[in-house]
Amino acid sequence: MISFVNGMYTAVINGKTVKRKNLKHLEYVLRKSIQAESVAVPVVVKSEFTPMERFNFASQFVQLLHKGAINSFIMTGSGGIGKTTNVTNTLEKLGLREDKPEEPGDYLVIRGFSTPRALYETLYLYNDKILVLDDADQVFKDPLGANLLKAALDDKKERIITWSSSREDEEVPNRFVYTGKVIFVSNLSINNFPQAIVSRSQKVDLTLTIDEKVEVIGDVFNKMNLQADIRKDVFEFVKKHAKDAKDLNVRSAASLITLRENFGDEWKRIAKYSFCG
Repeated sequence: MISFVNGMYTAVINGKTVKRKNLKHLEYVLRKSIQAESVAVPVVVKSEFTPMERFNFASQFVQLLHKGAINSFIMTGSGGIGKTTNVTNTLEKLGLREDKPEEPGDYLVIRGFSTPRALYETLYLYNDKILVLDDADQVFKDPLGANLLKAALDDKKERIITWSSSREDEEVPNRFVYTGKVIFVSNLSINNFPQAIVSRSQKVDLTLTIDEKVEVIGDVFNKMNLQADIRKDVFEFVKKHAKDAKDLNVRSAASLITLRENFGDEWKRIAKYSFCG
């Protein structure tokens, strides 16, 4: 309810008293508050498949891609839980090496494009490699970039990619046959991917509930070279404060190990501030 007291329009919004000289200004603040409260918070439904099963499915799809059985694989879900690591570890186990400036390899990890033209040139120059697009979501948000990927991932015998322009470029032709493979790793929902790319790809979604994230963190901790008491202390802390964490993931949980190792009895107080805010 809005009241007029001492020359000010007054209302209680989210437990706080808000005053404005102009009634329209106060009504605007009130509307924005109502809109914010009405925004639906995405509900994460627990899958019948455990996180470890889904990570294993992802590894199997990467193997299929390496064999040439599929042209594309999409791995989506919660950030910081090891999606990219799962992909690159699988590629390494298959005997493939990452392509680096100082050492050519078999797969290339890309974390961004400036233009669709840059994507076109990358597809041409690394035609014989596996491209891992790691959170390079802008590339398919651009309609032209999405169309390039659509052509690259087609299921036709010959996948022909074309760049129609008057530009003369001896190194990059305006048309070529693409033989490479593409892996998308993204924190976005699969619903944010163009349908043409989704329909051409195998998919694994690793959007996790809080309990599932804790399960993944525990699995990662068990594989780390840690003293048993440090592993136990930090993991128990993560479980206790998981619901209050600002950003619950493997990276944020692992950062607590340093606090446990360096701050003695004070570490939990500092960790709560860092982890929960």
